Amino acid sequence: MDLKQVFLKLADVSAPSGYEEPMIRHMLSELGPLVDEVHVTPRGNVVAVQGGSDEDAPSVALEAHMDQVGLVVANIDERGFIWFRRLGGMLSRTLLGQQVKLLSDKGPVMGVVGVKPGHVTSAEEAKTVPEVQDMYIDVGARNREEAAAMGIRVGTPMVPGAPPLVLENGLVASPGVDDKIGMAALIAVAQELKDRKIPSTVYYLAAVEEENGLRGAYSILYDLDVDMAVAIDTTSAGYQPDVKMRDIFYEIGKGPAIHHGEQGRGRVNVIHHHRVREWLKAAADAEGIPYQENFQFGGTDAGAMAKTRAGIPASTIALPRRYSHSPVEAFYLEDLENLVKILVTALEELDSSFDVSRI
Repeated sequence: MDLKQVFLKLADVSAPSGYEEPMIRHMLSELGPLVDEVHVTPRGNVVAVQGGSDEDAPSVALEAHMDQVGLVVANIDERGFIWFRRLGGMLSRTLLGQQVKLLSDKGPVMGVVGVKPGHVTSAEEAKTVPEVQDMYIDVGARNREEAAAMGIRVGTPMVPGAPPLVLENGLVASPGVDDKIGMAALIAVAQELKDRKIPSTVYYLAAVEEENGLRGAYSILYDLDVDMAVAIDTTSAGYQPDVKMRDIFYEIGKGPAIHHGEQGRGRVNVIHHHRVREWLKAAADAEGIPYQENFQFGGTDAGAMAKTRAGIPASTIALPRRYSHSPVEAFYLEDLENLVKILVTALEELDSSFDVSRI
């Protein structure tokens, strides 16, 4: 499978947090031919099931989130300028002067985030970033009525308008790498295992609203017969001029990240399940697939899934990427290929002898 093309196809699907319907439809069409059954929950989560050959083998959920950070229309003034708020944690300083795509009822509408003219910007102002509520978008409308005629209204979501770029050495920069990488991995693993009858039943899960509080993941395992879960996500990388490696330890191009847990500023908040983590590491070690291990900044859906029912053993595998929560998140294709290889190898070797108990 050509993972670059899988990702680029996903990059063309706009799915800001809370407005994931285009990605729900896309994942249904991509996973449907590869699995035994697929459905959408009332919450909007996609559940695809690939049956295993041994009912005593642990069942595994591979989960990734469909949403990306974005924006939403909060008001339209009488001159047709659009005021907005963030959906998830898009960095404010990446917004000024950027193109945006508004997902209106009548189809996509392009716009730009306005910038105060440099000729009347004071030296002090030039050093600051306006608050999001002080920024605005220009779609070319001359008044509120023209914006409405374009299908733009309060609640219209939007995403960065920048296209993906394939740079040298397999570096790809794009909006929404977080977590279209996870979607690409789900599709690729399902394709790899489609004609291989492995012992375990695999659930390929695509969740909504991770960027707004892991909301889809809190319910995604509730009524599924799952013994263990792996969240597939992205993680911030260092080794760029403005990041100290004492703060972020991962590097792009050195393999996927298998997290020990999650940290905030100065403290560890979550420890992932040791047996699930070691299972992933053992698969990588057996095949000589490069990976990195440490704690990541911020949360993943693994933390939410671990709180389901009596507590599902869960861990995370992630793709390091630069420039997180910006329109130019960047990753190496080789890291994505190795992430898929680790998951396929781990699943092929999982059988009824595996004990998920911690002791």
